[in-house]
Amino acid sequence: MANKITIGLLIFLLLIAGGFGYYAYTSHRQIELMRGELNVFQSEYNTQAEVSHEELLSLKNELQIGLDSLGTEIDKSTAHTADIEAKIDVNLDMIDSLENEVGANTASIGTMKQELAETVGAAGSFMNASDIYREASQVVVRISDGQRTIGSGFIYNLEGHILTAHHVIDQLDEIYAIFPDGSVLPVGVVGSCAFSDVAVLKLDSESVFEPPEISDSSSIRIGDPVAAIGSPFDLAESLNTGVVSQVNRFVDIEYGGQVRWVPNLIQFDAAVNSGNSGGPLFDSDGGVIGLVIARVEPEEGDGIYYAVSSNKLKRIADSIIVNGYFDYPWLGIDISDLTPQQVQDMNLESINGVLVNRVVADSPADAAGVQTDDIIIAFDGTEIGSVALLTSYLGEYTSPGESATLTVIRGADTIDLPMEVGQRS
Repeated sequence: MANKITIGLLIFLLLIAGGFGYYAYTSHRQIELMRGELNVFQSEYNTQAEVSHEELLSLKNELQIGLDSLGTEIDKSTAHTADIEAKIDVNLDMIDSLENEVGANTASIGTMKQELAETVGAAGSFMNASDIYREASQVVVRISDGQRTIGSGFIYNLEGHILTAHHVIDQLDEIYAIFPDGSVLPVGVVGSCAFSDVAVLKLDSESVFEPPEISDSSSIRIGDPVAAIGSPFDLAESLNTGVVSQVNRFVDIEYGGQVRWVPNLIQFDAAVNSGNSGGPLFDSDGGVIGLVIARVEPEEGDGIYYAVSSNKLKRIADSIIVNGYFDYPWLGIDISDLTPQQVQDMNLESINGVLVNRVVADSPADAAGVQTDDIIIAFDGTEIGSVALLTSYLGEYTSPGESATLTVIRGADTIDLPMEVGQRS
């Protein structure tokens, strides 16, 4: 029995020892396999590490090269910036120098402009009368009653309108225009203004002649040369030259036994006579500066002649062409220039002003509160130094129905009087 147990134990031990040996063999085999895989992994890792190391070294080299190149470019840019700054400094110096030169040149230009203006002003005192006559005489016409020449006129526009003086055509039943080429055409009266002695005529057909330019009479100066072209004593297209001796005149002119005060007149000394009335007065550029209407009679004086200013002429003519009439402005006062004695008696600072002698009842001046002995010194802010200036301003710049402000001296006070301009009947 004991032997069987011993044999059993031995067999058990042998089985255990065999199993342990098998386990040990199997484990060793697995360990060997794992060691082989680890060696393979280690080899692959080393290989990959070497490749990565080489790539890092290459990248480091490329980065270093890039940094070195960037540093070089920065150095170049710094040098270039310094060069640009130096050039800017040079250019700023040049700009300062140019500004100084421009300032000097501007002063020189101003001097040259002044010298040129003086030269032009001096040149304006001369007139090429022959050239003006050759061109301007083609638009001047003779006004006839069918038997003889009564006065002169000139073509105003291409529509066939002709301007002349009111007193030339006032009593005519038939009116003819005789042109420089000898042609004779009947004309009709569109309208006229007796207060300024201006009339507008009209041909049945359009004009074939280019009308002259109408100059700005506000720019004319005393001493400027002028030329009158007309038909005195039935002489065709006669020329006379002279200079402007005064502007903005307001004079009484007798027409057929009637006396009319006419404003906006240019006074000149180019000799004109009967038959010149209604003809144009030209400036040195060949533009119409006025319409000849009268002369001072020899028994009163000589060398003084009058023309309606071109600005007033154009205003009246355009109104007549459009409306058939011209509404003349009116204040409703009798006025006169101040005398030295009145200046002293009224303790005035100067003789510039207009004395109100009478105010017409129910007139624009009466409604505005103007009183006798008021002294008018301004109209709408424009200084008024004389009767001539006031009447000329009214005729050239105002119209009936417009609002205006009359500035007057009344005693020791200066008063602004709002008013509405009326219409002369």
